[in-house]
Amino acid sequence: MTAEKKILFLCDASDVEVVTESFVYHPVYRLTIETFEKILRFGVKTYLDETIERINHNPDMYDGIVGTHDSSAVIAAIVAQETRKRFASVQAVINCQNKYLCRRIQKQVIPEQAPPYAIALDYLRNPARLSTPFFIKPARSNISFGTHKIEHPQDLENYITRESIDIARYNQYYLDALSHKSVYHNALDFATCNSFLCEGLIEGDQVTVDGYIFKGEINFFGITRANFYPGTNSFFYHAYPHEMSADLTKKIEDALGRLIPALGIDNSFFNIELKTDEANNTFKIIEVNSRIAFQFAKTIESVRGFDPLHLLCDVAVGKKPDLRPIKENRFKYCYNFELHHFSDARILQTPTQSAYEEIRLKYPEVYIRNLVHEGLNLSDFKHNPQSFRYGVLDVPGNSHEEIMEKYADVVKMLGYNLADVDRKIEPAKLDFPGAPPPHSEGESSELAFQPPLNE
Repeated sequence: MTAEKKILFLCDASDVEVVTESFVYHPVYRLTIETFEKILRFGVKTYLDETIERINHNPDMYDGIVGTHDSSAVIAAIVAQETRKRFASVQAVINCQNKYLCRRIQKQVIPEQAPPYAIALDYLRNPARLSTPFFIKPARSNISFGTHKIEHPQDLENYITRESIDIARYNQYYLDALSHKSVYHNALDFATCNSFLCEGLIEGDQVTVDGYIFKGEINFFGITRANFYPGTNSFFYHAYPHEMSADLTKKIEDALGRLIPALGIDNSFFNIELKTDEANNTFKIIEVNSRIAFQFAKTIESVRGFDPLHLLCDVAVGKKPDLRPIKENRFKYCYNFELHHFSDARILQTPTQSAYEEIRLKYPEVYIRNLVHEGLNLSDFKHNPQSFRYGVLDVPGNSHEEIMEKYADVVKMLGYNLADVDRKIEPAKLDFPGAPPPHSEGESSELAFQPPLNE
């Protein structure tokens, strides 16, 4: 009989239901789930001090520590390093979460796969560094907040004036965490994380490569392709698995095989976003994350037959993950849909319990995550410059047509009801096959992550 393993599992409040469901019948792992929202309320510094002291006083309290998002990953990395547990190192987390530092390492290791770049102030001192138009994002980015296409240097100055305070507010927990010990003080990180990173535009199809590295050995789960709402940069769905030519796949895996260790990533999951040009057999790096892509956990499970969250715990306790399928009801494909609304709206109704139960009876293979609360506006939650995300659906199937039919039916059954308060995109712009109806959106605590716009 395998001994029970105890895991400190740090995640977002909106992840708890998925995590709980994944481990309810697991024979080995017993989880203590703590949410990042709770850590914020408790105080990052206080949480780190008390948790590290408690574990060091009782080393058998946990066998492993896990963090699922950028926010919880930096907390998990510090706790693990201070208690001699297994997780991505703090430096690896810094190297990935600060996109400027990550670009510098990419330029050293795989220069042909990195676009031209400059931190905003360096660009303003010498605009010849980049030709317009170019792309900007916070050096330590949060979904698509603060991402813009720049046509003129003055546009960059305007965004710096308008958004730098919000970026700094969002990053405060990160700086608080890294202030736990002077050894985590990276001067270049602290100097740039609240800045904008300017990058040359990258063309091609957007894909994500997911996998893990365990004791220096890299394993890939496959490639997921992003599909966007027409005319926008907002994700419509992510299709898994996406097949590319053997040559380009090998080229990507070889390059990432050099980059991942150079970033200091080990004993960790990773997900890496790329732009690919299959016609020319080339690709460029968008960004690297030294953590699981939690949003794709059920997407991968539906096809591969193993639960990535279980493998995440395997790595945390020093066990080599087993990629053999344990789930019999597997599908050829799974699409991870994002429900977006393209204007701010009052949330009048989110899915009812009876709606969820009806969907489970008809489509037990579909996974649903609701990201909003009734009685608030969509703008009260994390959002990108173009749209407001309110839910995530994993819809498996054996053909594109089957998946799209399920998706349309599920969205209708969810029964979201929104009342527009500030129209930004006319409904006709969203009138295309497979688009959600005008009122489509739903319970998470992502509210705590949105940088406050007013004191």
